[in-house]
Amino acid sequence: MNILILMGSPRKKDGYSVCKLIENKINERNQRNQTKFEYVYLKSLNIEDCRGCSLCFHKGENYCPIEDDLKTIKQKLINADGIIFVSPVYACQITGSFKRMIERFSYLFHRPELVGKPALTIVTTAGGGQKAVTKYLKMTACGWGCNLTGSIEIISPMFFKEDGNNRLFKKKYFDKKYKNIEKLTTNFYETIQSKRLPVPGFYEIYMFNGLRSKTYTSMLDYKYWDSKGWLDSTYYYDINISKVKKLFGSFINKIIKYMWEKMQSE
Repeated sequence: MNILILMGSPRKKDGYSVCKLIENKINERNQRNQTKFEYVYLKSLNIEDCRGCSLCFHKGENYCPIEDDLKTIKQKLINADGIIFVSPVYACQITGSFKRMIERFSYLFHRPELVGKPALTIVTTAGGGQKAVTKYLKMTACGWGCNLTGSIEIISPMFFKEDGNNRLFKKKYFDKKYKNIEKLTTNFYETIQSKRLPVPGFYEIYMFNGLRSKTYTSMLDYKYWDSKGWLDSTYYYDINISKVKKLFGSFINKIIKYMWEKMQSE
């Protein structure tokens, strides 16, 4: 089992410590076959800013004029059995190195290549902003097609005794979050092991229909979605979805089509 950890932090500190807890828990469960954990520190890689040329959208990602480490990361994402997104809160958002990578992978929101791949997000903060960062990472993981199995949020001074701010450490908070980490680690691990595809929620169905709208403006996206059989499907894969969710997806799709037709007529 190969787990890729995308580290947005430039330091081996709080996010890294949470990942080591997860690593230990998984290795306890998987003693017969040791799991490989690969930590990718985005700050240490050569990832240039997006130039906004849109070649990846209209001609394909291979036409990107930038030669850096992005292709290496892409291959690691595809080869991984599971992905963990890790970022501290910087100015109420993910770190700059993490954002730079996501911007360069914008085409994955148009042509999702990680459909069904289990993912977990970890956000650490000294105080606030964790909700906004978690929401953004959720959008990214789901936009790339991942199966988001859980999100961990940690207020570091309340969780880590060795933080240097011992007066803020709360045993009750630590116990609660530690149990949450154990629960979400188990879910993440079992999802990878079982290779089961999840029943999408309303958010995933909303994202699926929203991303499909890109096929109206890009022939490349249209051909990609057509090759996958997604143009007229309810979701990325055939799975039993409730009537309410099907109606919700159909409603979203009709609104998008109506707005597109209206734009075309103006």
